[in-house]
Amino acid sequence: MLKFSRNTIHLFYLCIYLLNIINIFPQSQNKIDVDILETGFYFKDLHFKWKPENKEFDLHNLKLREFRFSFSDIDLKYTDDSDVKTAILDISGPNLFVKDLMIESDNRSKNWITEEKIRRLKKREGIARQSIENIAKGIDLYEIDNKLLPSSLNDLIIKKYITMESYPLNDYSWSYKLELPDQIIASPTHINLVPNRDPIFFDWKTRIFQDSPFTDSLYNVPLVDWKYLFELKEISQISNSKVMLEIKPDSLNFDLIIKRGQFKISGISFSAMPNNDLDGRSSLSLPELVLEVSDFILNGTYGDVPTFHKLQGKFRFRNFEIKVPDDLKEDPEIQNMFETIGIWNNSLMIRLFEIEIGMINQFTGGISIKLTTPFLKVTANGDFTIRQNDSTPNVRMHNTEIKIHPVALGVRKWLRNWEKEKGRKFTRKGSTIILKMDGPITDPIIIGY
Repeated sequence: MLKFSRNTIHLFYLCIYLLNIINIFPQSQNKIDVDILETGFYFKDLHFKWKPENKEFDLHNLKLREFRFSFSDIDLKYTDDSDVKTAILDISGPNLFVKDLMIESDNRSKNWITEEKIRRLKKREGIARQSIENIAKGIDLYEIDNKLLPSSLNDLIIKKYITMESYPLNDYSWSYKLELPDQIIASPTHINLVPNRDPIFFDWKTRIFQDSPFTDSLYNVPLVDWKYLFELKEISQISNSKVMLEIKPDSLNFDLIIKRGQFKISGISFSAMPNNDLDGRSSLSLPELVLEVSDFILNGTYGDVPTFHKLQGKFRFRNFEIKVPDDLKEDPEIQNMFETIGIWNNSLMIRLFEIEIGMINQFTGGISIKLTTPFLKVTANGDFTIRQNDSTPNVRMHNTEIKIHPVALGVRKWLRNWEKEKGRKFTRKGSTIILKMDGPITDPIIIGY
C-alpha cells in the first residue's frame, strides 16, 4: 500500500493552512505571493526525571542537549483564475536537528534473557512432547482393543496405532521408550542439537510431563534489577521540496517534487544490564544510518492513488552490531548458529547494508543491494518494472544477478551440505555463487532452483 511519510503530510498540512489564510481574501483574479524566511522552534539542555508511583525500584531519566525543527525559504504563490486556483509552494524543510539524547532507566522486572531461554527450550522440546502425546493416544486405543498395555513401541507400530512416517514421529532427533504403567521416556539421539541433554519423562498415571532440574531452575529465577541506557549522538534532516496544487470545483490535482533530502542518524547505542553483571550485558550499536532522496516526483488527484514518476534514493547503514549476553549465547541454537558463521566473541555485526533505487520513469527502474558481514558478502543488481494502476503497485524484477561470497568456513560447509542434500550445484565463479532472479518482488523466482 502506498503511504505518505510524516514529513510529506506535514508539508501538505502547511500548504493547506496557508491556503485557508488566502481564502479570507476576495477570490476574483487574485495573485498572492507569500514569503517566509524561516520558522520553527528549538530548545536546549532539556533534563527530565520520572519515578513511577508504587514502583520503588524504577527511575527514568532523559537528557537532551539540543533540538531544532524548522522550515526556511518558504515561497507560496497563489493564483485565482476563474474556476481554476493554482498554488505553488517552494520550501526548505522540514529540517530537523537533535544532539546528545540520553535516556536512562532503572527497572525491576522479569529476566527476559531467562524467558528467551525458556521459549527456546520449549520449542526444542515441542517435537518430543507432541510425539509422546500421540503415543499416549495410541496406547489408550491399544488398551481398549487388547485389554492390556503395550510392552514396547513396536507393538503400537506393528498394529498401526501410531506411524513413524509422519510428523512429529518422523523426526529422528528423539527416541522413545515405554516403561508402562509408570512412564514414557523421550531421549535425544546423536543427531539432536543437544544430544547430551536430560530425557523428557511423561508420568503415565498423572498424564503430566516431569520438568528436569535444569528447567525448574529456569522457572525459579527471581526478578532482576535492569539498567537500560539509550544514547544518540545526532540526528539531522534536510530537504528541499516543491508542492503544486491545482484546485477545480470538482477536483484537486497535486504534484510533489523533492529536489533533495537527507536523513542521517549518528551514534545510536542501546544496552541492557541485569544486576550490574557485565557478562549479562546485551547491547546494540549503529554508528551511521543515512537515507538520501533526490529528483523525487509524485503526482495525482485527491482521492485517487498517486503516481511515482521519478526517484533517486539510497538507504545505508554501517557497522551495525548486536552483542549477545554470555548466558544467552550458551543456548544450543544460538551457539550452533554463531559457530556456523564464525562468531566467537558474542558479537554479530553487519559492516555495510546499502540499497540504491533509481526510477527512470513511472514504468521502469534499477536497484542495487550490498550486504557485507564478517561471514558473508552479497551483492545484487537488476532492473524492475512497475505498474501503478492499483492501490498496491505491481513490481517485477528483471535480469537480476545476485553474487554470494561466503567468508566463514561454517557458511561454506552449510552451502555444500545443501548442495548434497538437494542434489544440485550452485553456479560459481571462483568461490562466488552466482544466482539469477526474475519475477514478482513478492514471490521472485531463482532461475534453476
